[in-house]
Amino acid sequence: MEDHSSYTERITLDEGDVDYRGLMRPSALLRCAEHMATAHAWELGMDKAFYSARQMVYLVGRQAFQFLRVPAMRETVTLTTYPEKTRRGANKRVLVVRSLDGEEMARVDTRWTLVDTTASKIIRHIPEDMERYWSDTVEWELPLQVPKASALTSAGLRRAAYSLCDTNRHINNAAYLDVACDALPLEVVEQGPMRYAAVKYHRQVPLGEEMELFYGPAESEDGPGWYVAGRREDKAAFELFCRF
Repeated sequence: MEDHSSYTERITLDEGDVDYRGLMRPSALLRCAEHMATAHAWELGMDKAFYSARQMVYLVGRQAFQFLRVPAMRETVTLTTYPEKTRRGANKRVLVVRSLDGEEMARVDTRWTLVDTTASKIIRHIPEDMERYWSDTVEWELPLQVPKASALTSAGLRRAAYSLCDTNRHINNAAYLDVACDALPLEVVEQGPMRYAAVKYHRQVPLGEEMELFYGPAESEDGPGWYVAGRREDKAAFELFCRF
């Protein structure tokens, strides 16, 4: 029987995948994680029509990434996604990025939630045919906690504009990394490429709507970093902690 417990593709980073340093953007890494999860499911017949017919959709609740070495423009890497069977309503998927020599360069730990689009409720008992290929356990994981800042500075309003939104007509999860980098002072971003971040996605920001952004220094168990949050209608849209 063919092994479908993981899925691999190879990509070469292009201009749109890198920042002004010529290094992979954090948002590009998270887009890779999203693409690989989708491509893996589609290969097994679980495409958009499959979920639509069942009134289901997968949404990202939490996510964390770590760069061990940041890939550069025109570098070719392999992407492998490893899904774990759903536990307590969350489906863990880990993306591992490797060089062509097998060097591990980055990991992304994503927690997906399957939602009933009619009842707007989390589906905790996943149909067996949707998870029969997934591993019982995927050992890799990253810290998903988002330490808060004790004092916040407003970075102004950000609209869910055309360039940030996806086919669901709201800000794409990966785009929040660009939003966060834009919100932080330039002298913070210029400390070096972002090496680690953990994100909580609370509420969607629909196309055309606005949120107010805030940032401040924060402390984690692994050292100091920065907290960024977006709020819409007095409620959190997203929260992020990152280190450079």
